[in-house]
Amino acid sequence: MSEPSGDRPQDAGRRHRRRGNPSPETAALLTAYQSAMRDELRAVLAELRGTPEPAGLMPDVVPALKRPSLADRMRLWDLAIKLGRELGTAIDAAPPEADGPAPAPRARRRVDYG
Repeated sequence: MSEPSGDRPQDAGRRHRRRGNPSPETAALLTAYQSAMRDELRAVLAELRGTPEPAGLMPDVVPALKRPSLADRMRLWDLAIKLGRELGTAIDAAPPEADGPAPAPRARRRVDYG
């Protein structure tokens, strides 16, 4: 008997993970895509921080920051989180090198069944 699987009929027998490296043209497009997302995330974070109020009559008083409304901040944070997740899972041209040795394998627990 065959094992039941959750694959759709059109996906049966198909590999679900892509192997190999993207073509140079695709890698260049992905790099440009990631750069644009980084720029957008920087802009969103700057907008969330707010802009300084115009200087008043007293030059020794530090002006407060004018921040977006709560509804706008919620929308901006939602966008920032989505961009951050996409950048955190995106394929970079060179994967980061691991610092230090690999973690030691964890010991298995022994189960006593009575």
